[in-house]
Amino acid sequence: MKLILAIGIALTMAAGPALAQCGGCPSSSGCGSSQTASLKLVAVNGDTFDVGRLVGKHPLVLLVVGTDNASKAAATTVQEAFDSPNQTAKYVGVINAGMKAAKTAARGWKLGYPVLSDPDRKAMAWLSVDTIPSVAFVNAAGKVIRTETKVTEESLAEGVMALAQTQEKLVDPVCGMTVTKQGAAGSSVYQGKIYYFCSTACKDNFVRDPQKYLAQ
Repeated sequence: MKLILAIGIALTMAAGPALAQCGGCPSSSGCGSSQTASLKLVAVNGDTFDVGRLVGKHPLVLLVVGTDNASKAAATTVQEAFDSPNQTAKYVGVINAGMKAAKTAARGWKLGYPVLSDPDRKAMAWLSVDTIPSVAFVNAAGKVIRTETKVTEESLAEGVMALAQTQEKLVDPVCGMTVTKQGAAGSSVYQGKIYYFCSTACKDNFVRDPQKYLAQ
């Protein structure tokens, strides 16, 4: 897998609190905090990487580490989870070091997910965590449902499963199949309500005659 490095040199915080200040969620707990701020980074190629823009669009696994051996172990454990098939979450790593050190670590650890440099540890404040390594699981609704300070294969699997379980379940009005906003093939607005569909065929049938399916 092609190595993706988004090494940031500038982090800016948007107005307002980053997370409802829960004081840091304990391991394996769901604090339910809501993400409200952006976390912008300038990549070495000049692109802007805003972690906050992922929130509300994708389930997010966000790792915060240093450059020590414990951080290396956590980052490589996340890499193994990132390489697993059928992943729906977006993985992002933040290293509490300058660009040169973060880039060296990411390359040495052979990480395939985006890696960001954060010498001022602003991501830790953004997440309200005070321990590294830490990994936060943010669902597609923008809620931090879990944080872990012991990053293992088991804790990652449990966190990703928890993310999947928090996705809102919806019913395709045409065929009755259960779908999620993230996995739906399409959506349509009718009388102010959004309906989601398992396939474009179901969506097309609904658009042609919504009352036929809503009356069932």
